[in-house]
Amino acid sequence: MALIAQPFRHPDSGIYYLRRRVPGDLRHIIGKTEIRRSLNTRNHQQAKAAFAVAYAESERLFNDARQGLYLEHHQPEVPAKPLPASYLPARIEASIKLSEALARYVQSISMSGRSEYVSRRHAVDYSRAVKRYMTDMGDMPIAAIRPSHIHAFAANLIQPENANVKPLATSSTRLLLARLSSVLAFSVDSGLIEANPVTASRIHKRLGSGKPKRRLDDNRGYTWSELVTLFSHAEFQRLRTAEGRPGNAVFWIPLIAAYTGGRREELAQLYVEDIHQHEGNSWFIRVIDDRPDKSVKTDSSRREIPVHPDLIALGLLSLVQGREPGTRVFPQLVKVSDGFAGIISKSWRPITQRCGVYQAGRNPLHAFRHSFKTLAREHGIPKEVSDWITGHASGHIGDSYGINPLSRMALEIRKLPSIAKAAGLLPSV
Repeated sequence: MALIAQPFRHPDSGIYYLRRRVPGDLRHIIGKTEIRRSLNTRNHQQAKAAFAVAYAESERLFNDARQGLYLEHHQPEVPAKPLPASYLPARIEASIKLSEALARYVQSISMSGRSEYVSRRHAVDYSRAVKRYMTDMGDMPIAAIRPSHIHAFAANLIQPENANVKPLATSSTRLLLARLSSVLAFSVDSGLIEANPVTASRIHKRLGSGKPKRRLDDNRGYTWSELVTLFSHAEFQRLRTAEGRPGNAVFWIPLIAAYTGGRREELAQLYVEDIHQHEGNSWFIRVIDDRPDKSVKTDSSRREIPVHPDLIALGLLSLVQGREPGTRVFPQLVKVSDGFAGIISKSWRPITQRCGVYQAGRNPLHAFRHSFKTLAREHGIPKEVSDWITGHASGHIGDSYGINPLSRMALEIRKLPSIAKAAGLLPSV
């Protein structure tokens, strides 16, 4: 029994593709063994609709090839009818330049189903990477880009020939090359070029590991004593009533992060209605990208986070009670290029330095996410529950079935020790 053709989902990117083998008798005409086209979406329903169109186009391609209507460089005498650009062979569109490939890539981003803000930010970041290549190497035809060009580009990023240009760290160079590679991979998927020159260059192997090897004494999160030091410090406690920008957000966001493991941007973008009561009168923080100015990092990031009783006792609800729905919890935070929370990070780092807990290589705000996971392990919160709370995908297919019971999460969060009492923010019983 023949299998029904289905969209192929890329295991890393999650983007769906049409993948179809070229019949053996047509491979010498088409010049490929497989047709591969990006469907430009991670949504399965959207992919099924786009797949039907792409599959029909591939059928027309095969029919044209059988009828001698396929345009090929070794058959110039055959009059060919125009073919859809979506399946023209690479040789026909080899002359397009990198700037045009970038424009097509940016246009495809709007089909991904992401929020407007995420799509816009994605376009800005990836455009910046490609434009840096064009500044250094020129707006080349994409078919002319060779691995040697990629190596020369990487070398100039790390050691610029122009003394006035600031060199990039290896990690920043890797990120920029990865974004350039994504645009060129899209060009491969679109049939514009045969191979990705960034991948072919093996430049990432030459640059070494993207992350340093983990040492046994390497702790990316705060220890218990460091948490107590931070939250008991007089400078931190005065921030509770701070006004202006960023104001009291520098008091609340680190505290909420310590008790939830939430990401800085997830907390900085909250709306009043995102802090709400659920079954059993327990309070939860909803993380969701339901507005143009809200985003999530991954699909598993959309979640409900139980609120620890300490946060209620500290007055978290005073931030939302009596406030109009549709307003943000921290209205003083303004969204700029690095999101709402960039100013929080800039304000928090010097506080950690003055408290004596700053550690080079440790992200002062993201460290709370690591601390939460450590405390959860130490105090018996099961891994699957801490993953639900922090929005970490387990990678096990069985975990995608069913729902995460909120009552269980609300019960387990109480196992966390009281940082606020240890730091003197709440009276000890």
